[in-house]
Amino acid sequence: MKINFTLVLLFFCGLTMSAQQDFSVNTGKVGEGDTCVKNIFLDQVMVTAEKIKAYRDYKYVMVDFELVDDKFFILQRKENSLKNFRVLVTNMVFEPLDTIAIPEKIKPINLEFDIADNIQIVTQDSLYQIVKIENKHYYAFPIEKNHYREVLRNCLFMTDRYVYFCDIRAEGYLLNFYRISPQIKERELLFCNNDLQKYNSISQEVQWHVAHSSRNGSLWFGPNDDDWQSFLKKVWMRPEQAYLAHSHDTLFYFDHQNRKIETFDEDLNLLNTCDIDYPEKEAFWRHTIYQDRTRGTFYTIFGATLNEIDVKTGKTIPKITANNYLSKKMIIYKGNLYSLKKRRDSSNAEISFIEKTKLY
Repeated sequence: MKINFTLVLLFFCGLTMSAQQDFSVNTGKVGEGDTCVKNIFLDQVMVTAEKIKAYRDYKYVMVDFELVDDKFFILQRKENSLKNFRVLVTNMVFEPLDTIAIPEKIKPINLEFDIADNIQIVTQDSLYQIVKIENKHYYAFPIEKNHYREVLRNCLFMTDRYVYFCDIRAEGYLLNFYRISPQIKERELLFCNNDLQKYNSISQEVQWHVAHSSRNGSLWFGPNDDDWQSFLKKVWMRPEQAYLAHSHDTLFYFDHQNRKIETFDEDLNLLNTCDIDYPEKEAFWRHTIYQDRTRGTFYTIFGATLNEIDVKTGKTIPKITANNYLSKKMIIYKGNLYSLKKRRDSSNAEISFIEKTKLY
């Protein structure tokens, strides 16, 4: 569904003003290489990864990329330059289709895929939407970056009938998922992920830490108070994040707190429910869900392995090694994983390429 960003922004501004009347929001996502097949062993499970090709441009450094309508939009800068940027548009086999020249006054940081399936060129303080006019691509509709973030920060996705949001409170320990119909303009609460009991326990743990680390006459060799609190929130007592997504007119709610996946139609009729069968070693789970933008299938990473999630059974199927710490960006599209890789050679020159890996 293609929607002009200006119209979307005006619509969301209206929703934001109406929503503020009801509640306040408290918120803190390659020259061609050789084809090869690798067998990787992880926890006694064999994973076969078929590397199809890698695309690299030897005259340009790849800063970021996006995928939409079977086209790559690749943000590049001239090698050894920090101001000569362009957006290269290619087809799915990296054959050039168009080039968007970017003037020196615009300093791109990355590309961003918004909920209306548009691509934005992101700078330090602004965003520029990429538009297509008579088979030629341009950058247009500049908007102030902070205002864009303020308006769209809670938006998850749009369907033909609703706009879906997530209200984040208590630093992510309370998530309220809701939707608004553009016609009716009434907010409908869908799901609540409440982990406040764990959140309240953090302050008790911090108080204990302060009491024991500041006793007179004693030496304390442990972490300081701020580091201890950060460890509690990010590792020991991190919230069980829920995730709401859709494929066409079907909703998928990943309730990690209760270890269930629930599937609904847009009238909220329950179509399927199953127990989550993620590995017991949750320390290796990065609490991130990926979705194929075209097929609607879901994936997550355990350790260094990308696993497909069967939303009907709750089981996971190991696919490939895909360590996202080594990838600047990962997009799953039409059953393939595309990763932006960056490294430096012996002369400290930056090397960047897009790697395509077949998942099936």
